[in-house]
Amino acid sequence: MSPTTKKVLRRVVPIAFYLLLALFLFLYIRGVDWAQLADIRWNWWWVAVATVISLGFRYWGVGIWFFLLRRLGATGLQGSGVALTFVYAKSWMGRYIPGAATWIIGKVYFASKHGVSRARLGVSGLLEGALQIAATLALALVLLLIDPRTHNLDPWIIVLMIVAFVGCVVCLVPKVFVFLISTALRILRRPPLDADVAPSLGTVLGGAGLYVAGAVLSGAAYYFITLAVYPSLAPTDATFVIGAASMASAISMLAVFAPGGLGVREGVQALLLGLVMPVPIALVVVVVTRVWSLAVDGLFLLTAAVPTWFAHRRSGDEAGSTEVEPAPGH
Repeated sequence: MSPTTKKVLRRVVPIAFYLLLALFLFLYIRGVDWAQLADIRWNWWWVAVATVISLGFRYWGVGIWFFLLRRLGATGLQGSGVALTFVYAKSWMGRYIPGAATWIIGKVYFASKHGVSRARLGVSGLLEGALQIAATLALALVLLLIDPRTHNLDPWIIVLMIVAFVGCVVCLVPKVFVFLISTALRILRRPPLDADVAPSLGTVLGGAGLYVAGAVLSGAAYYFITLAVYPSLAPTDATFVIGAASMASAISMLAVFAPGGLGVREGVQALLLGLVMPVPIALVVVVVTRVWSLAVDGLFLLTAAVPTWFAHRRSGDEAGSTEVEPAPGH
């Protein structure tokens, strides 16, 4: 690739990313049935609790990303925490663009500018996605299958859940994972994967454990936002709601054709929540969680961006202070 082409791509790729993000965010917001939110009586304390937990889950994801990068031998992370957190937040918003690859490609493109290896960024991104789906599905299956109300679902739905989980686990076996990536690289006629970039079993198990904890955090946030809308929800239903939210999240990640899992997440949520509350209320909760989740993503992007502004200002001040003062009379 010529230097001119690289220069053009450096300008075009970020512009295309932001334009596509703006377009699909507009379509996402336009698809909300705002009339269903008009008569809701909110418990704002539960909304606040849910928001804090959900924001914490997103920063937990940043920590997992750093963990995987370090385990894969990435360098250039020291002193780049603020910048890379902002990279993660920007790329996280890429989930609203159809195609799961956008989230991964965004991290590879933006983080490589901070000196992180593209190969390790790509492998860590794929590993993140598979781990998140597998861990979230595992939690969902445990919490839902122990609840007798789930037995009212069509048995094929349960079978599909289990098949999806087993498929993710098989893909995460290090040798299988490396084989799949190597095959993709050969098809794309890209250089083969270096041996030192391949994840170990310890990396996979460590990442899986961290993502299970993250799924509990995320599910707890959905429980409290549901409680904010439907205060009659019993405390004993917490595990079911966490399981329902986890299942909806995992299935929406598998539906790479839908921006932000739009339609898929809501369908799974409505189906499962209808087992623990009146269906009309479940449909309202689905709309609320859709709007609230987007708002938390926006808050995540903002809280990740603000430290970078201060960092730029501080670096500018330091650069100015190092200028040599002219001698008197000159």
